[in-house]
Amino acid sequence: MNVLDLIRTKMIKAQRLDDAQYLMAKAYRGVAYVDAHHDEPRPAEPTRKLTYRGRPYNH
Repeated sequence: MNVLDLIRTKMIKAQRLDDAQYLMAKAYRGVAYVDAHHDEPRPAEPTRKLTYRGRPYNH
């Protein structure tokens, strides 16, 4: 492997990590995101106001 391949591989790895973190954080930005593990609460359930590091959000 040459140096350019190593740099390219490192950049791709960093981009994939960033993309994964971006997708998993959607639930905390107020964007509707539904999957098998992070679904939205049912309409009958009351939403709770919580605070994370001084930033309020509804859950």
